[in-house]
Amino acid sequence: MHRSEILSALGNARDVTGVSRLFAVLGYQSQVEPREVNLWLAARWKSFEVLACVSSDPCHEARSRAARLAKAAESAMVAALDNDDRLVLAAPMIGGNGSTRVAIISRSAPTAAMLQLLEDLSPKSDTALAHAIRVTELLSSETAGERFFAAFRAIFERMAASLDRRHSAADRKMAALIALTRVLFLYFVQAKGWLDGRTDYLRDLLDRSLARKRNFHKTALEPLFFGTLNRQPADRSRRIRLGKIPYLNGGLFEPHPVEKRIGPIAFSNRLWRDAFDTVFERFRFCVREAEEVDSIAPDMLGRVFERIMESEERHLTGTFYTPESVVRQIVKATIETALAGTGGLAPDLARRIMSCEPLTPAERRTARAALRELRLLDPAVGSGAFLLGALECLTEIGLPLLEDPQPNARWILRRRILKENLFGVDLSPIAVRLAELRLWLAVIADDPTSDIASVAPLPNLDGVVRQGDSLLDPLSAARALGAGVQLHPEAAESASKLRQLLFEARGNAHWTLVRRLRRMETSLAAQLIADAARRIDCLLGDLTAAASGRDLFGNRLGLDAAQKRHYRALRKQRLALRRAKRQLADGTVPFFAFEVHAPDVHSAGGFSAVVGNPPWVRAERLSPELRRALVERFNWWRSSARRGFAHLPDMAIAFLERALELTRPGGAVGLLLPSKIASASYGETARSHLVRESTIAYLHRVPPKEAAAFGATTYPLAVVVKKEPPAGGHAISLDFDRRKAKLIRQEALRAPGPWILVEDRARAALEEFKSGGRPLAEIAPPSLGVKTGADRVFVGRLVRTKGHTAIVQFETEEVELEAFLLRPALRGRHIRPFRADPANVLLYAHRPSGAPLDALPPLAARYLEKHRSLLSARADGIESPIWAIFRLRCALGSHRIVWADISRRPAAVALDETCHSRALPLNTCYVASAPDRDTALAAVGVMNSTWAAALVSVTADEARGGYRRINARVAAEIPVPHRGAHFDRLVALSQSAHAAGSFDQDALDTAAADALSLSADAREALRSLAPDNG
Repeated sequence: MHRSEILSALGNARDVTGVSRLFAVLGYQSQVEPREVNLWLAARWKSFEVLACVSSDPCHEARSRAARLAKAAESAMVAALDNDDRLVLAAPMIGGNGSTRVAIISRSAPTAAMLQLLEDLSPKSDTALAHAIRVTELLSSETAGERFFAAFRAIFERMAASLDRRHSAADRKMAALIALTRVLFLYFVQAKGWLDGRTDYLRDLLDRSLARKRNFHKTALEPLFFGTLNRQPADRSRRIRLGKIPYLNGGLFEPHPVEKRIGPIAFSNRLWRDAFDTVFERFRFCVREAEEVDSIAPDMLGRVFERIMESEERHLTGTFYTPESVVRQIVKATIETALAGTGGLAPDLARRIMSCEPLTPAERRTARAALRELRLLDPAVGSGAFLLGALECLTEIGLPLLEDPQPNARWILRRRILKENLFGVDLSPIAVRLAELRLWLAVIADDPTSDIASVAPLPNLDGVVRQGDSLLDPLSAARALGAGVQLHPEAAESASKLRQLLFEARGNAHWTLVRRLRRMETSLAAQLIADAARRIDCLLGDLTAAASGRDLFGNRLGLDAAQKRHYRALRKQRLALRRAKRQLADGTVPFFAFEVHAPDVHSAGGFSAVVGNPPWVRAERLSPELRRALVERFNWWRSSARRGFAHLPDMAIAFLERALELTRPGGAVGLLLPSKIASASYGETARSHLVRESTIAYLHRVPPKEAAAFGATTYPLAVVVKKEPPAGGHAISLDFDRRKAKLIRQEALRAPGPWILVEDRARAALEEFKSGGRPLAEIAPPSLGVKTGADRVFVGRLVRTKGHTAIVQFETEEVELEAFLLRPALRGRHIRPFRADPANVLLYAHRPSGAPLDALPPLAARYLEKHRSLLSARADGIESPIWAIFRLRCALGSHRIVWADISRRPAAVALDETCHSRALPLNTCYVASAPDRDTALAAVGVMNSTWAAALVSVTADEARGGYRRINARVAAEIPVPHRGAHFDRLVALSQSAHAAGSFDQDALDTAAADALSLSADAREALRSLAPDNG
């Protein structure tokens, strides 16, 4: 069995027969026969079977079928196919419930690890049971990457915890990370044969220290880092004899400010021994992805950033891993858009450059010039994924443009791109260190040198990746208030030259240039702060003069509300500038500002391209101080007048506005944002500005199978815009692949409200659907169901009744209560189309009007008194008795229409038509009270139709697992038909569906479409949008 045979068979495994042939190549007996609906026997080995199926969701299908096989104790494996490119394998757990992990294999481009897995699945055991156990172990095992991440995080946390707790947690983590990443980097260097020509150099260095009972950190690592790797051979001490080691230069092997702050650091031999045993010697390292199976390659290191952050910190910083495929798409689209903007290239030429198509000599010269001028920024660099993606992309398109490429052309080009084209910023020093590490690894990966003495030193990345806050600084805040200042051209030119020299500087020259650059930045910051302060004083003077002016009658004019707000903001900003000026006395700039730290780019009008995956942080997770600062600084971040965190923007909105500020006219911004920006009310301002002021090139929803790789519950939308007003008739692509993309006119997104991201034909069908009747909001405004503020106290399960009392099981106790106080409680999951099946009861101590009872009967009083402290602390119940519940108006109305707040498609019921008319919908339901019975029945009929499902699929916010949030905003647009013969037929059908508890979807769709006067073309278009295709 050769790997080429497996590759060929895998590529042809497009159906069950193909799967059978693949497993025949692996050594199984090919045998195809049907077992049940959508399940075939594909192959067997002795009594072990390979079962195949086809599904649009092969991961779920493989897992669920394997779990069913586990219950039946079957010796088998499931192979699930989709119509795209995936073959998914899963097996039942032997002797237990559930399934193994799923192995997801690309049929057209499998990784080396997946090919090795297929080879390992070949039968080698004596018995079918032994083979089944082996298959289960293979599919249950973690990948090398997962094991590495877990082991790295464990030793990282131990090393950080070992340091003196008098130092901050941030400094301790940083010191541990610095030590580990230096050794990690050297393992990749060792893999290239650059450490004395040995592949066991580092392990031997540790073993010798342990044997001599010397501290490994002090006697081996420090001389290696600070006496060898950062010094040219002629400058090394003769007492340090570590073999033939290259001079690598770079900030990686210089003492870090954190190390200087903490003082002497010497991690124990035990920690280093465990680090080598569990991390560095346990895995193989290679400098290129997929060179070896089960090895650690530099491209994996982005995930380290995930693993070393605490789960609560991820929620606070909004930092999540971005899959490489998504990075590549966004970077490529953004650079192409920028080349056709600031690059001044024709769109077709920009496209051909990105596709590496043949160009004329004149086109190649034009392309080279445009790429040399490109300046790309990631304002929240994280672990460097987007800078790495940009480096790869610019290398790929730049190589074919070289006039006389040398054997090491790729390596030379990479260094030039790092030096001239890329810039990154991040608030986290850990992120900056990891980004630098990955960029350095990208440089050495392409160094073709095998002679250790000829290894080129690493570039200094001090001017490429900087630590700082790219959102908030006093200079940009002053500019936002109209107090912007101009840079002097000589300062910009000087900064550019210093950064260029710093990139290649070595030894003492490096530190001399660093000091010169820092002095220049401090001087420039002081000058800009003074200029901004003078400008603010002028503006304040103008406002004061305006306030003291008099009208024709001698009355003082004063300031209007907007002028007063502006006056207060200016005074506050003047104080911020004064604080910054005092802090400058220490000789360092106490903030990050592009005017100071990238003045050459700023004076040129900004960056050509801004890319990245900025932090996604919900407003309620931000400190009140930060929320206030964002409100004052960013126009798009100001919420509507409505109360609550739900109406405050995500932090990503501020990054989007800032990215456009930092981009040159004609430049491009490509960001990965929460998909809610397209629909949430807090995104209305941002959407309006984008549509009116920018040319939107792409709005690409990341498909679920790619979004799953983020390692978090995310619903990403890739947004690529050009900073220039749109041309008439401009069309937005809804996919990065324009050849198959659906297009929508940007003009169509001008209307207020959510963006409907569908092509024009589907958009017209949705408009026809909505205009077929009156919006539900006009007839029966929706609202959330009953709110208790303490469900575990009020909502329970009825165990049994005892005359006038009943036994109710609450979360932690079983309680006897007066039966007249209990009402059926309806949760969203208890609702099906035309059906309500409440499984709980609600303790309801209110009058029919909704007012709380004056007093409780004894059993209920005794029970609730035990929970007084919890009930009294409810935000809504400060002035109410402890038995009060809230939001009762809609829940108590007549002709109630109820639906689940989260569902794959709308599922609604007219509650009065069921045997549970006394039920109270809880706040996982939405409720609308119709004016009469027929209206309620007709509305429910429309809501349960495929047409409403189509509307919801494009207007509702996403939730996990393909579900949608069918909130009041979404449901408000669902039309209720006008009265007439078709209306009556829909009412009759809805009534019979309620009575029977079942219905015919096609008949319902026809009745609803007729009542709404939907055309045949609209029906076809809407059906294609609906989940499950109706």
